Amino acid sequence: MLKKIFKKQFISFYYDEKYKLILEHVKNKKTLDSIEKEFDDKQKLEKFVEEKLDDNPQTYISTTLLSLNQGVMDSCSKQKYLEKDIDYDNVKILCVNNIYSFYASIYDINKVLKEYSFNIDFLYSIFAPIDFYAKERKNRFYVLVLNNYIAILGYENYKPIFSDIIIINEEEKVDESNEEIIEDIEDIDLLNEIEEDTPLDENIEEIDEKEIEENLEEKLDKLTTNIEVKILNSLKESLKDYYENYSNDFIEKIIILDTIGIDITLNNLIEDELLIPSEIENFDLLKTLNRMSIESI
Repeated sequence: MLKKIFKKQFISFYYDEKYKLILEHVKNKKTLDSIEKEFDDKQKLEKFVEEKLDDNPQTYISTTLLSLNQGVMDSCSKQKYLEKDIDYDNVKILCVNNIYSFYASIYDINKVLKEYSFNIDFLYSIFAPIDFYAKERKNRFYVLVLNNYIAILGYENYKPIFSDIIIINEEEKVDESNEEIIEDIEDIDLLNEIEEDTPLDENIEEIDEKEIEENLEEKLDKLTTNIEVKILNSLKESLKDYYENYSNDFIEKIIILDTIGIDITLNNLIEDELLIPSEIENFDLLKTLNRMSIESI
């Protein structure tokens, strides 16, 4: 009985296609065991968490914010926020070592805190676990990859100065791509290629069927663009923004924090296209969130 009393429970979760959760029993800041779960809907998640809260009141729950209205600032001063046109009065700011800060929309924070039937003890910006994990900090780009999100944190001389979050909505992208393909197929309709005052047989002979097939295959390839290419394109845009608006120092390395099992060939894509060395590291977001909470107690 005493052993159970001294054990604390730490639960972290987030939603990325499904609700992903880990429960860890901790004593003296050491993890004794863990259970990982996935839930298709919020009600099942809430039921599980509430049962665990009944089992042990010494339970701490954490999650992460995945909204667009958040980021990092290379300062903690109000003036710096105002210079960047960030609404200082409507964001919550966490200052780190009086050097840099993370911020997030108060509205988005309150929305998450009210969303569940249980209380959330720790709500972290998505950039906070990246910063907690990051060891190499001299001119580095860290890229956290989830199923539906890419979060990028850029460091100049050991301090994070750049952040970006990209939402990848697969369903919307497929629908949009389908519409574009239908339009393009209509554009290359054989009858549309034929001029009214030219004989039909003459135009048919001039049509290169192989070229048409290649055009169709190219359009269909766009429909099945994989996550690695999306990461590469996101990196291109973020690096452009970084060099134009944040720093003249070149990024010396890109570190991919992988939570979904991306293809190792992404390293070659990045190095060939961006001429920047890169590496992929397996990243456990749930355990990182729990560890941050454990260190905070």
